[in-house]
Order: sequence, then C-alpha cells, then structure tokens
Amino acid sequence: MKIAVAGTGYVGLSIATLLAQHNEVVAVDIVPEKVNMINRKSSPIKDKEIEEYLIQKKLNLKATLDAEEAYKGADFVVISILPGTFDEMESDVHVPEKYGIYQSVGDTSGPGGIIRALRTLPMIEYIAKCIKEFCPDAWVINYTNPMTLCVKTLYRVFPEIKAFGCCHEVFGTQKLLVSALEEICGIEVPHRNLIKVTPVGV
Repeated sequence: MKIAVAGTGYVGLSIATLLAQHNEVVAVDIVPEKVNMINRKSSPIKDKEIEEYLIQKKLNLKATLDAEEAYKGADFVVISILPGTFDEMESDVHVPEKYGIYQSVGDTSGPGGIIRALRTLPMIEYIAKCIKEFCPDAWVINYTNPMTLCVKTLYRVFPEIKAFGCCHEVFGTQKLLVSALEEICGIEVPHRNLIKVTPVGV
C-alpha cells in the first residue's frame, strides 16, 4: 500500500515514520532541507522517538519536493501542513486580544481562524488538485486546521474526493470523559472508544 503524507512537521513526520514500517510512504514537503534530512535518516524535528525510528527501524520512507512523485498511485493521503510560522500563529491569537476578542482556539474559529484559513486554504486547494490528478481513488485524512474549512475546500475542488478530517481533540475529549466518569461518577469505562463523540464544525 502506498501512503502519501503532505507535510513533515511533527504530526506528519510522526505518522509517516509509524506507517512506513509496513507500507510505502512518500512524504512531500516544500522545504528542501527537511526533505534532504529525512532521506539521510535524520530528523528535522527534535524528537527522540522520531530520531530513533529513522535510525533504527527499517522504514519504507522517502521524502520529496515533487508532488507527482508523492501522490501518484497513493492509496491514502494524510494532510498535516502548517503554512506560515509560529510567530504568525502567535499573532493569530494575540492581535485579536488587543481588540477585546479572546479566542479559545486561535487556529479554528474567530479572527485567528479566518487569518489561518487565508494562509492555509490555497495549499489545501493545491493538494486537492494533486489528488484529483494523481490518486483520485485515494482516501484522504486531513489533520490541518481550520479543519472544517480545509475539508470543505477539498470537496469544493474535487467533489468526488473521499476525505475526512481527523482531530486529536476528539480522542482527548474521549479520554477526559472517561476520567470524569471514573472520578466523578464512579463508572469504570475500559476504553475511550466506548465514548461516542460527534464533532460539529462551527
């Protein structure tokens, strides 16, 4: 099975290294230094587990700058990109605060979410076009925020796409509810998967 991973930040590279143990994984990024490091089995991210996996595990992992090489014939596509810098992300949250707008999450909704969408959606549109051209039957899992706008853009560009958004907060919410049921109500829940959560985009 071939899996394309768009973005080699922490989430993308973590997923790529895990999946590359049993699958062909081609990670695509726009930063040549990161691509070169990954292909030399060196992590562009300071993370002990990723570093160990790249060095010690037998991985079927290649990084590339070439979208066609990454997406062509892929069975699955994982999208985890972060257009912009951490300084820009910080301003997404703190600039609105100067005007009395406090956001619980600055990458998904409110003024911060809108600004992040303006940076992110052109890249999501490009990825959707690549999927349409090179792997139209692939299943697409998006981890990039603002989640609902990114997934909506994938479908706007390529209506036949098989895509869904996956946010780690769903799993975190399940774990929190399991803890609350045990600590507050005395109800033992053996696994978080028994808690059904229905995410709704706003």
